[in-house]
Amino acid sequence: MLHDLMFRLRTLFRRPAAENELDDELRFHLERQIAKYVSSGMREEEATRRARLEFGGIDQVKDECREARGISFLETLVQDLRYGARTLLRAPAFTACAVLTLALGIGANTAIFSVVNSVLLNPLPYPNPQELLAARQNDSRPNLKDIQRQTSSFAASGGVNIEPMDFTGNGEPVRIHAAYVDAGLLQTLGVQPMLGRWISDDEDVKGGPGNVVVSYPFWRDFLGSDVHILGKGIRLSGNSYTVIGVMPSDFHLPKEPADVFVSLWVAYPEAAPFRGVHFMHTYWRLKPGVTLAQAQGDIAQVDRRLAEQFPDTEKARGTILIPLHDWLVGNIRPALLILFGAVGLVLLIACANFAMLLMARAVARQRELMIRASLGARNSRLIRQRLTESTLLSLVGGAVGLLVAKLGTMFLIALKPAALHHFHTIPMDARVFAFVFAISLLTGLLFGLLPAWSASRGDVAEALRENQRVTGIGRSRSFLRSFLITAEVALALILLAGAGLLIKGFLRLRSVNPGFNPANVMTMYLQLPATRYPEIPSQTNFRRDLLARINALPGVETAMISDIPLSGNFVDHRVVIDGRPTPAVGTEPEVQTLAVMGDYFRLMQIPIRAGRDFVATDREGQPLVAVVNQAFVSQYLPGQNPIGTRIDWTRTGERHKWMTIIGVAADVKQSGLNQPVDPAIYSLFSQSDEQWRRWMTLVIKSRSPIAELVEDVKKQVWSLDSQIPISDIQSIDDLTAVSVAQQRFNMLLLGIFAALALALAGVGIYGMMAYRVNQRTHEIGVYVALGAQRRDVLRLVMKEGVMLALLGIVLGLAGAIALTRVMVSLLFDVKPTDPPTLIGVALLLGAVALLACYIPARRALGIHPMAALRCE
Repeated sequence: MLHDLMFRLRTLFRRPAAENELDDELRFHLERQIAKYVSSGMREEEATRRARLEFGGIDQVKDECREARGISFLETLVQDLRYGARTLLRAPAFTACAVLTLALGIGANTAIFSVVNSVLLNPLPYPNPQELLAARQNDSRPNLKDIQRQTSSFAASGGVNIEPMDFTGNGEPVRIHAAYVDAGLLQTLGVQPMLGRWISDDEDVKGGPGNVVVSYPFWRDFLGSDVHILGKGIRLSGNSYTVIGVMPSDFHLPKEPADVFVSLWVAYPEAAPFRGVHFMHTYWRLKPGVTLAQAQGDIAQVDRRLAEQFPDTEKARGTILIPLHDWLVGNIRPALLILFGAVGLVLLIACANFAMLLMARAVARQRELMIRASLGARNSRLIRQRLTESTLLSLVGGAVGLLVAKLGTMFLIALKPAALHHFHTIPMDARVFAFVFAISLLTGLLFGLLPAWSASRGDVAEALRENQRVTGIGRSRSFLRSFLITAEVALALILLAGAGLLIKGFLRLRSVNPGFNPANVMTMYLQLPATRYPEIPSQTNFRRDLLARINALPGVETAMISDIPLSGNFVDHRVVIDGRPTPAVGTEPEVQTLAVMGDYFRLMQIPIRAGRDFVATDREGQPLVAVVNQAFVSQYLPGQNPIGTRIDWTRTGERHKWMTIIGVAADVKQSGLNQPVDPAIYSLFSQSDEQWRRWMTLVIKSRSPIAELVEDVKKQVWSLDSQIPISDIQSIDDLTAVSVAQQRFNMLLLGIFAALALALAGVGIYGMMAYRVNQRTHEIGVYVALGAQRRDVLRLVMKEGVMLALLGIVLGLAGAIALTRVMVSLLFDVKPTDPPTLIGVALLLGAVALLACYIPARRALGIHPMAALRCE
């Protein structure tokens, strides 16, 4: 004891030394004392234990010396990091496997979090966005003006409607997106032009000047970034407009893109004064101190007055205000949150694999750890070193995960889901980097703690025995590994169940009969400018001449003009039926109306269920005719023959212009495959008195490849009018794909996560079984030496893994039944508890688990008894 006391005094008061010198000196004295006891005949284990007691623990002495010499905690941490890095570099296979596992989990989470951050968390790019509101439904400009005048809750309000316009600059005419705006729009959003000014109230009137404000991309791409553009003219849809402003580069409207901004009164005077034309998105900015409830009450009073004054158009309407951010993300929020939850399960599975890797690594290093313990290292010191290594691994995994996330966000943008159509890139800002750092740090600490604690426990004497293999894994360590495997399987099954339900729903959606045959059908969009085609006759002549020219092209089977299915392009009209009691004004039924020219029903292969199709003699100057769909008959003419029934649009104060129903067509999905079929009426362009219907979709059915016809069709259009742009050239198959794009996005993303979870779970089971086979080599050798058959060895090895997998599957089924209910809004014609899907994914996961157990078991069959016993 005197020797121990003298050593401590010398250590405390001598000149400071480096940490490694301190370690070497303490170890030298300890080993000398152990050698002294061993030379006297004492067993090595007892000598080590007595020397430890005499020195009072080498770590305690080291800590006292550190304190005396001023060695800080930070210096100790740096030394731990260096030691951990050297240790991990000496095991490249283990390090690469752990980093890759975490990179996949963290990278997938970061990619989805980047989307959530951009779409749901980032504030809107407008000043004081919390004051901005949007109306759920569109409104008309007269209503907007009345509400502006009769309310006191709003600092500003404005409206916008996006319509196509033709830009005829240099070269081929181009179709652009024009925002028909109210003068108060920009004040409401709180933005000012980068150059020039906005449209004033005095200019936003009937007969106002043709002024236009252009977007930054339009100014850059079409106007050559001309800083002197203000006051110069451009031609839009045949009219001359003067550029008075250029918007900032980072400005965009809340929901739809716009290239130019013009007054609604100037660009669309036919629609501006009509109260029943509800086509403007309206935005509102609250006055300071005014709540949403107060504003809603204020606007409700105006709605009631408008309903009393104008019952024909406003009786059944009401303005519902919601925060602008909620209005923008309302449809995508559930899907994003579900995907974020799903990718969180992937991370948990990756973390479980990470924890098992650390446990296997700890067992391999158990002798080293016990030697350190024999030299006086306390459990807290060993745990801290192991946590340092696990945290270092997780941080490296997080860094690699950032690269995975970047590739993931590029993949998400490439999928072009509807919710991300505004985003050309998804930025990784400070919030995303903080998320990666936090999740990496927590992963390293939380999932490294139990393996570190488990590794610090063990019998020192057993570990120090010469050439002694560690054959047991310990009760607590075995329970932890079993728990992790079971949790992996359960979480993987939940993800597989969600992906299976989405896949089944998507397949059912794609199998829905759209009501027409889209094979070999090409579409393209055109719009006639009001300056050159102001009246119905000129519009009809253009359409008729165009169809005649295209039908004469080689390879064209037939062509027609209409609003195409699945596009959502149609106009709603209120309708009255001759001979029926007239409903109260404003309560008449509202139906879809589609104007056609050409052989529409034959081209689209839509069956005529009753009556006849349109014929060549149905044209201007002849009795007005119409074809209705079966939904119209079922809802408004049930149990009677509709042929010969007369219908008309409601025209308050006007004499009816009755159309006679000549045919009943099969139902067609006009709004989308997942939407119900609404009542619809088909009428003829040539018999229409709606001169504002200047847009049209040209539809061509071809006997030859569609791509070969595009240039020929363009030439025919421009031979009639060289200033008309042609846009949205696509096949109806493409349109069908667009109509299910969001469902495909959800299915594909959750399917990828489920496949990743399945792979990680399979790797986890395989790793555990391979590890157990390696640990039980001696036991298996004895078992075979005693006469065990191949099936007995397989049963011995596979029993544990199969039982854990079955338990995980049972728990996963229970979790899937509970959690997939949140996916109801994403499913089509599939229940969240669909038995075939749940049974199918359970069998799939069971097969993967069985394979993961069988491969190591096959290796066990190759163990020779003598080799196993000799190894021991």
